[in-house]
This record gives sequence, C-alpha cells and structure tokens, in this order.
Amino acid sequence: MHKKYLKILLVILVVFLISGFLGFQIEGARAASALKALITGNMELASGGLPLTQNPTQIVKLVIQGALGLVAIIFFVIIVIAGFRWMTGGGNEESITKAKKMITNATIGLIVVMFSYAITVFVFDVILGANK
Repeated sequence: MHKKYLKILLVILVVFLISGFLGFQIEGARAASALKALITGNMELASGGLPLTQNPTQIVKLVIQGALGLVAIIFFVIIVIAGFRWMTGGGNEESITKAKKMITNATIGLIVVMFSYAITVFVFDVILGANK
C-alpha cells in the first residue's frame, strides 16, 4: 500500500517537472523580448525615478514636490495622532483641547503645504517652463 502511494507521488512529481520545463521554454522566448523593452524603455528607473534630462529646473521641481509630499504625509500622521489622543482622552478637557489644537495646527500646516505645492507647480511649469 505504501509503495502504491510512493509510485503515484513519483509520477505526479515527474509530470510537474516536465510541464515546468516546457513552460520555461515558452516563457524564455517572451522574456527575451520583454527584457529588451525593459532595458530600452525604462531607463528612467535607472536614474532613481528622476527624468533623463539635462534641465536642472525640472530636477529641482521634482525634488521640491517630493519634499512637500513628505511634509504632507507628516501632517496626516499628526492629524491621526491627535484624533487618537482625542478619542482616548476619556473626557479630560485638557487632553481634548490639546488634541483639537493639534488638529487645527496640522490642518493649517497642510493648507500651507498645498499652497506651496501649487506655487511650485505654477513657478516651474508656467514661468520657467520646466516641462519643455
């Protein structure tokens, strides 16, 4: 009985191995053309996501916008922390007041970051023409 299960398992294993090798041959042909497309088409990935350009204004624009995006994430985290403090304040007026103040300040900071982002886009795209 044990030998019967062993033979069945061996046959299944051989079938999976053979079918796997056949699949690799088919995928190998596809992979060669896909590799060429990756090498020639995605050169921006090699530059860390920055465009392959000699225009310094476009690079500065991307760095500033990335930094403003990180600051916006920080403000979002501050709002979440303040909301958590408010919910776990347990009715303590001092704790709730601090949490409300944190939310207000974080919202004001987020608005400032949004306006900074809009000004950055306007200055670099419209005035300096960084997309050209």
